[in-house]
Amino acid sequence: MALPSILYWEDPIQTGAVFGSVLVVLLSLASYSLITVVSYTCLTLLMVVLGVKLYSYVMVMMKKAEPGSDPLAKVAAMPVTIPTETISNMSPCVAGSLNKATTELRRLFLVENMVDTLKFGVSLWMLTYIGSWFNMLTLVILGWIALFATPKLYQQNQAQVDQVLGQVMAQVEDAKSKVLALIPNKAAPVEKKEE
Repeated sequence: MALPSILYWEDPIQTGAVFGSVLVVLLSLASYSLITVVSYTCLTLLMVVLGVKLYSYVMVMMKKAEPGSDPLAKVAAMPVTIPTETISNMSPCVAGSLNKATTELRRLFLVENMVDTLKFGVSLWMLTYIGSWFNMLTLVILGWIALFATPKLYQQNQAQVDQVLGQVMAQVEDAKSKVLALIPNKAAPVEKKEE
């Protein structure tokens, strides 16, 4: 799967705007409530639009700009509605993903496969430790920073990263095979003792 070019910082202004604005909102959420952040963000946006409109009006009154030259005309012309075809096309995908997730969770919670359920339980147990170290918002902030930093760092250091990842994956596979060797296999035929 190809990553979007915005993550490789090919256009630094566009990437910086997206990365910075979302990071500021996330950091604001770390200090203030969601309602406060949304209110101040909307007020800031409203003040910027009013400032642009006032500036445009003053420039027209001073005869330095033509009447009807609205700098926000491009924004006003942008469509803001979601086409019903898009929603109709996305519905099966969303429903399929949701159904797959609920079926998998039922399988894990009802212990249909002991090994998978044990992995799931260990993962949940490890999440309790991660949750005690970080709150969800901190993880989202770290994830957002990693989303924009990792592709560019990987692109610049691909050979070294691939070598280290190869070594780590070999060690993980070795540990996995040792753990699986300790777990009795349900599929192995059980020999009957002859009487």
